[in-house]
Amino acid sequence: MSRTRKVDQPEVCKLVRVLGESVKPGEHVTLDMQVAKLYTRTSVEIPVVVHRAKLDGPSVLIMAAVHGDEVCGIEIVRRILVELQHRPLQHGTLIAIPVLNVFGFLAMQRELPDGRDLNRYFPGSAKGSLASRLAHMLVREVLPAADVVIDLHAGGAQRMNYPQLRYTKGDERALELARMFDPPVILRSNTIAGSLRHYMFSNNKPYLIYESGASKQFDDHTIQEGTRGVTRVLEGLNMLGGPKDAPRGAAELMRSKWVRANYSGLLEITIPNGAYVSKGIILCHINDPYGTSLHHVRAPFDGRILCVNTSPVVNQGDALFHIGRE
Repeated sequence: MSRTRKVDQPEVCKLVRVLGESVKPGEHVTLDMQVAKLYTRTSVEIPVVVHRAKLDGPSVLIMAAVHGDEVCGIEIVRRILVELQHRPLQHGTLIAIPVLNVFGFLAMQRELPDGRDLNRYFPGSAKGSLASRLAHMLVREVLPAADVVIDLHAGGAQRMNYPQLRYTKGDERALELARMFDPPVILRSNTIAGSLRHYMFSNNKPYLIYESGASKQFDDHTIQEGTRGVTRVLEGLNMLGGPKDAPRGAAELMRSKWVRANYSGLLEITIPNGAYVSKGIILCHINDPYGTSLHHVRAPFDGRILCVNTSPVVNQGDALFHIGRE
């Protein structure tokens, strides 16, 4: 653990406790979350960075790489931490976990070494699988200190997500924060059992999931939108001072659907990611390698493209486009 402390702190009543450590007003603390060791006896430590202002306020947790190969979120958290060096918090506490799934990050893979998806094992168990133990540690030792959670994700399996913020129906506080974030798209979607969003919703804590970009690659648009959005939330909660940019107004979509391939072949996309489409418009062509066009994929309804499959080759049944409806 590394710790820096500022002097002349005012008395504050709120207790901020992360990984068993009390963080005092004006402190910047880096703690290590230890869950397991590698088979080489090497300890794997997950750094948790905590910035606390001198004045009390809300606590916000931003984290990335729940899936180890989703690197855009890591860069967004890094940029936020760099910004705090020049623009310190005025109120409240920021908890940052740039890389939660360190195990997957080291191997540049989505899952943990046991092949499990961490985001299907919340709230976890102290005596369960590696995924379950890591989920349990986060739930017991970090989440109680957070009033709001912003979770940064990306598309997987060669899918490129258009910048979007997802919230759960009935979580009005999350919707309010999503509008504060001001992404291009806000999507209301259902929770999945075992996911962190499902756990947070069940415990009445506002949770936002930012989905943008693709795994294993940086995307400038994704990173800029995510950094801007997180900064806007911190400003909106009066944690950061200074000038605020004007909101643009997000497109709010109530439901979405995947369009899948009915044929296997070479994928030729004709519609850009994020575009509005009308029912019947051609979204892509699926061709064979021998000069024959096999199939045209058309939009099944009016909507907005939220994700595009970037693979050059697709199989029958593969997800091609995620389309949201207003």
